[in-house]
Amino acid sequence: MPNWCRSSIAFYQEDGGNAMIDAFFADVQKYQDYKVPESGKASDWVGHWLQSNRIDTDNIYSRGFFTDCELHADHVRVDMETAWAPLTEVWDLMAEKYNLSYVYIADEPGCEVYVNTDSAGRFFTTRYMINYFDVDDLELDVGTMAEFGERLRRIGGKATYFASWEEVEFEFKGFGFKVVDLESLNKRLAVFGIRVYEYNVE
Repeated sequence: MPNWCRSSIAFYQEDGGNAMIDAFFADVQKYQDYKVPESGKASDWVGHWLQSNRIDTDNIYSRGFFTDCELHADHVRVDMETAWAPLTEVWDLMAEKYNLSYVYIADEPGCEVYVNTDSAGRFFTTRYMINYFDVDDLELDVGTMAEFGERLRRIGGKATYFASWEEVEFEFKGFGFKVVDLESLNKRLAVFGIRVYEYNVE
């Protein structure tokens, strides 16, 4: 069973128009509720989009599923869950067919895949995250829990996202240690079972 990578892709026209965006949205949207002809069962497999566009899937890794598709004023946002990693080869084909460009954000915590190619922050602003952890499962001594327990519970139990390094610094300001950079921060946080991840730009 694979680790599932969550990806959001923003497809847009370089010229700022929306004619191709509208056409692309209409094309992709129907595969969210695709019915397999032979069985009539629903299947949101990404490969159906490839097959419908007469693209041979034998040489293309397409293990993934559409989870959402939204039309916005200047882009189409497509959300997917894919096995292990982002399906950039598939997205290249989608963009090429409609003469679109795209940026994406993806995370797969098991393999520590954190990518945000939207360097300008036009569609995706996340730059850092704290991965999910359960405070009650942390093996901390009584003194540590007494001093930091409430702060840990406030940020624990969920993934927390940050748009800037300044936001990360502010989050840990109350812990009482100086935050110099990501590496030094993670060394200090290791005792709490916490790690902050930075999204790479590829």
